[in-house]
Amino acid sequence: MRRTVELNIVLAAVFALATGVGAARASDQAEASVPAAPLTRTVSTLVADSRPQQWTRSFAGIFVAREEIAVGTTLTDQRIAKVEVEIGERVAVGQVIARLETDMLKNLLREAEGRVARAGATMAREAETVAQEQKKLTRARQLRHLQAETILEERISAVAIAEQAVKVARADYEQAEALEAEARRKLERAVILAPAAGIVSERLARAGALAGSDPLVKLIRDGEIEFAAEVPESELPLLAVGQPVRVKLSGRSDWIDGRVRVINPKIDRETRLGSAQITLETNRPPFSGTFGRATVVVAERKAIMVDNSALVFGSVDGTVSVFVVDAGKAERRVVTPGMREGGKVEIVSGLATGDRVVLKAGVSLREGETVTAKELAPAQTGAPQ
Repeated sequence: MRRTVELNIVLAAVFALATGVGAARASDQAEASVPAAPLTRTVSTLVADSRPQQWTRSFAGIFVAREEIAVGTTLTDQRIAKVEVEIGERVAVGQVIARLETDMLKNLLREAEGRVARAGATMAREAETVAQEQKKLTRARQLRHLQAETILEERISAVAIAEQAVKVARADYEQAEALEAEARRKLERAVILAPAAGIVSERLARAGALAGSDPLVKLIRDGEIEFAAEVPESELPLLAVGQPVRVKLSGRSDWIDGRVRVINPKIDRETRLGSAQITLETNRPPFSGTFGRATVVVAERKAIMVDNSALVFGSVDGTVSVFVVDAGKAERRVVTPGMREGGKVEIVSGLATGDRVVLKAGVSLREGETVTAKELAPAQTGAPQ
């Protein structure tokens, strides 16, 4: 009796378990028959808008003298008596820079003056001889009927010889005058004057030393300093003469306005850098040799800008594209990128104002894929637009 009861209990448990499994399978089959809701990707977008844009480039460089004048002398065999300027001193045009010793030059001048005097006396004497011979020739012609023909010929020859002697004496006199003038110029050049107004940048001369071919001092003409910017060869075409520039000294926060004066057409073979000279609009220029940095506005125009992350590369034909959201689907557009600035790139063609551009077009995004757009304000896209 007891065994029969236990057997009934076991059979009841097995039946209940089988019934539960069947119900679970039926429930799973019912759930599987209901279609699952499709999953959509959410993408961040920004409405394309054509706005005024400004592109700038920054270049390092140093402040240099716009024009440095080397002041020297041609009197290389004279000792320097005195140097009358110091480094950093501002000088005027015609101001005395240095003086050379003049004893030897004065002796040369006195010698030249004596030679002029002797040559002048000789020329006067020869001129008097010509006058005397001409008088003799006149008398010989008057007495021609009483004298032999040979006497007249002798007088004519004597006049010609005397006139030739005058020419030689005059040539000697002119040569002596030229030597005197040169000696006087040398004596004047013993006082070296500033050829232009400026600031003394180097003082190379010393009293007592022989003047040589090297300059005695160097002057920065008018004290004018400009900025020499080093420009990569790829960005050199972006510069133009007359462009406004802002220059900042290294370690300082204030800016100096300027303009591009000269663009050097030569590129350094090793560094691949070009250079541009920038004039400064300031009454207190920096010291020559100071480091600085120039910022140049290279372009200004209205443009559509997108983040660099929006661009899609890797096409077989080499084209660049972006994704836009149209009617809830991702659409791929081939675009032409332009200039870049602050993490953004200009879209020259392929986009229109109002297009909703996907900001981060990952490689998994596909053409025609259903997406949910999350529009962001321009301030949320990284660099300001």
